[in-house]
Amino acid sequence: MLKRSVFLAVTIGLAGTSAAYAEPSESLPEIRQKRFDLKRNFNEKENQIKAMDKAEEKYLSELKSLDDEMSELNQKIRGLQEVLGDSEQAAEVMKKENQKLSFNIQHREKLIKKRLRLMQYNDGLGMYVDLIFDSKNMAQLFDAAIAVSTIIKADKDLLAKHKADLETLKKREEDLQDKVLLLERNHQEMLSLKVELEMKAEEKQRLLESVHATKEESESQLMDMYEVYVNLASQEIAILKENQRVEEQLSESEDVFIMPAKGELTSGYGPRWGKLHAGIDIAEESAETEVVAAASGTVIRSYYSVTYGNCVLITHKINDRTFTTLYAHLEKSTVTTGQPVKKGELLGYMGNTGDSRGKHLHFEIHEGQWNYEKSNSVDPLQYVKK
Repeated sequence: MLKRSVFLAVTIGLAGTSAAYAEPSESLPEIRQKRFDLKRNFNEKENQIKAMDKAEEKYLSELKSLDDEMSELNQKIRGLQEVLGDSEQAAEVMKKENQKLSFNIQHREKLIKKRLRLMQYNDGLGMYVDLIFDSKNMAQLFDAAIAVSTIIKADKDLLAKHKADLETLKKREEDLQDKVLLLERNHQEMLSLKVELEMKAEEKQRLLESVHATKEESESQLMDMYEVYVNLASQEIAILKENQRVEEQLSESEDVFIMPAKGELTSGYGPRWGKLHAGIDIAEESAETEVVAAASGTVIRSYYSVTYGNCVLITHKINDRTFTTLYAHLEKSTVTTGQPVKKGELLGYMGNTGDSRGKHLHFEIHEGQWNYEKSNSVDPLQYVKK
């Protein structure tokens, strides 16, 4: 925003230096209205850009939060994957143990089946009864009874162990399956959450890029508006300068030389008393009558003459033409040779000095330089309105 403000200040400053080349094509009120509208649009556009700056900050902050959340989730996923790996290793160990247990169970089943086949072949329990009754004495009988009891108990224990081992194997498999399923479910949930976070991040990134592109376009439009504003300012300055130039030209034109003094026209331009009266005479009865420059120029001489008395000559450059004005018979002069003067500026006061027959101002206009023969003199009333 600072950059845009500096640019505006610089470009508006440049408008004053570049105004000379502008071509006025619209009226001054139209240009000023356009500048006013542009200024209002500046404010609206800058407010829009400020809002987009805030939106960018918001999306960047949200992306940062999503990135932090994603990092934390990835860490959890890595930890879960390690647990899954450990579980798979444990499953492999359990598989080997189960294989061993299955082998033992199969071995026990073979023993039980073998004994059952023997019992069936030897008429079931008859073999145990024969073992007892074939005893020769009480000691053999006692030993035989103990042997039969031991065999029967061993078969029962073997069957019970077989059943317990089967239950243990089933429980181990169920526990391992439940653990793996839980881990897989957690893993899938985390992966789904990761996908969701990635989609959110992509959406925020898309919004951020959209806002950034819109902001860049708005800033480009704002720069274009600045350029238009500068052009309008340059055009306005050009119009003002042109108006000033026209006013100065009009003020210095043929019809707007001003009358150098108030009073009555007592003698005109032309032949008088056998010679040329090269100017006009203006008389005024008031005590002090000011004599002013008929147009802007430079005093080429302020002096006393036997004929003209106190006299001032001024050269003027108007529309690339040179004019000379003469003011004679002044009571006193207030300007000096070489002094620039503006139209209407005081030159002195009406008087009766030199070859004069009463208080008056003798005023001449020459188209070119003044000369003694007064060959360039013209009737001042051609240029000065009465």
